[in-house]
Amino acid sequence: MKYMSMPSIVAKAITCLLFSTAGITLSHAQTNDSIAHTMLVADYDYTCQTSNAKGEELKVSYGLTLQVAQDMACTMGRKRHSGENDMSERLLYAPVTWQNYPQGKMTSIETIPPYQYLTSEAMPQLKWKVQAEHDTICGLPCQKAIGEYGGRTWTAWFAEGLPSRFGPWRLGGLPGLILRAVSEDGIHHFECNRVDFVKEAIAYSVPNEAVKCTRAKFVKLRNSTFGNPNYLTNPTYYIKPEQIGSMTVMAGSVLIGTVPINMKPAKYQPLDL
Repeated sequence: MKYMSMPSIVAKAITCLLFSTAGITLSHAQTNDSIAHTMLVADYDYTCQTSNAKGEELKVSYGLTLQVAQDMACTMGRKRHSGENDMSERLLYAPVTWQNYPQGKMTSIETIPPYQYLTSEAMPQLKWKVQAEHDTICGLPCQKAIGEYGGRTWTAWFAEGLPSRFGPWRLGGLPGLILRAVSEDGIHHFECNRVDFVKEAIAYSVPNEAVKCTRAKFVKLRNSTFGNPNYLTNPTYYIKPEQIGSMTVMAGSVLIGTVPINMKPAKYQPLDL
């Protein structure tokens, strides 16, 4: 194991200057509060069709858990929900998203190494067109709907028997829980595999030193950073030496501070454009 530490005072000073000039601020306070209790918890399989650095087709997948309360919901990686500190899930940068928390807002914790970002936007008012087709998912009758969010067209299947306006990730706004959602190009697919009617606490947890910015600024930064051709062959190409407070290298994995770096990333396929 190789460990390297840079002068933290200088690094933090430069970092604060960089972000303040961009209209972005750092949050120094840790927030970890119980904000609601669930009516149900749903597990989803998320898959993304992409390619590797050689151009070979590749499927990236991981589990998501959606906690649904009466007036808000929270999506996170399934292993995070179960309390596992799983490196494979962390390397995929699965976001944590709170819908309608604070009220009227959509809030997320997402990662662009070496930072984690706290973003916020007004709850989107998705315009869905309900279709005539029906299907059965998790033993529940569902109906098809087509709508748009984040520059993509989505086909969703919702269950009116589960009267919730939420769904996985940042999708919602239908008269029933969304159990399946597929992007028009077929790249992104959310599929529910289990629904449990359980009561558990929903936490609002914000990491120390989270970078606060608007959703629009974050999406632009994320897509330009991960979408750069250099990212596939050199995933740390954009990180400046002064942004590194500490680095740990272990068996092919790299952590800058507490944020892991995926050294063999797939071609980035953004959920929102």
